[in-house]
Amino acid sequence: MLKLKGKYEFLIGSMRVLTLLSAFENNRSYQMTFDKLILLDFYMRFPQTMLNLDVKNFDFEELYSFYHSYPDREYYQKILRILISKRIIEKEIFSSSFVYRINPIGLEIVKGIKNEYSTQMYLNALLIKKTISKLSEAKIREEISNKSLNNIHLIS
Repeated sequence: MLKLKGKYEFLIGSMRVLTLLSAFENNRSYQMTFDKLILLDFYMRFPQTMLNLDVKNFDFEELYSFYHSYPDREYYQKILRILISKRIIEKEIFSSSFVYRINPIGLEIVKGIKNEYSTQMYLNALLIKKTISKLSEAKIREEISNKSLNNIHLIS
């Protein structure tokens, strides 16, 4: 059984993944593999650091984003298994790779949540789709490493 903090983190993580997949729903040519999903979710999780948003106050998580730059793959596996089991997303084989896509039920869930946080999260996902998704996985990893380490000087 997940503890309350774990449930909260799991729910927010699930919404980030769903929102990210919803931004790519009309782009059938983009193959959202497990590794790409994890890399792009780092941008969703730490938008101030990774997307250079004009925000003056970093929260604790954002300041320590470098600590999370190597994601917990098991955490993402759990999120994806639950979303698949609830029939909110689908896992398909495409060009010898497993890819993840949101389905109409998942889209309905994302569009049904109307608050400032979810709206900003969707705008971040669209920005990621427009700019970051065109980079290679190696370049994204390099950018995550560089940008997440930039916050270290803010800690002291």
